[in-house]
Amino acid sequence: MNSASQNRAALLSPSQKKANHIQSEQKRRANIRRGYDALCEIVPALREACQAEDERILANGKARGRRRGKGKAVCDDGEKVDGRAGPRSENVVLSKTIEHINDLLAEREAFLQRLHVARSALPADHPLLHPQPDAPPPLWERKWSGGETKQGDDDDDEDDED
Repeated sequence: MNSASQNRAALLSPSQKKANHIQSEQKRRANIRRGYDALCEIVPALREACQAEDERILANGKARGRRRGKGKAVCDDGEKVDGRAGPRSENVVLSKTIEHINDLLAEREAFLQRLHVARSALPADHPLLHPQPDAPPPLWERKWSGGETKQGDDDDDEDDED
């Protein structure tokens, strides 16, 4: 087996190896970019900032018409519009994501505290304080599956938000 893998490696020329490496790097970067784009859609502060930036860019593009030349677009304040600045920068996306997660954790803690207060107000023999062993756990205590439903699962949580 060792000689077979050596033969396959020997079959690639240096230019093919370079092309494979470039392609792998492009895939890696595209996956990272998709992850950042997903965060921009999920985190409310990023979603709003990215939408505002997109609207501003569209408005500036329509007002100025088509640009000619190879120079990068420049804002009125001289900042380049190249994807590295603004709400889509790695620093902003990661920091806003951390803020959002911390907000969600604080909100969860507040809800758990409210639940504890509500349960303590119930009489000791109340059925909610003694759940049945065969009953599924409450929704808020179930593991989140990323919003993906299983085949044949008719549980539509999106419609219940009214």
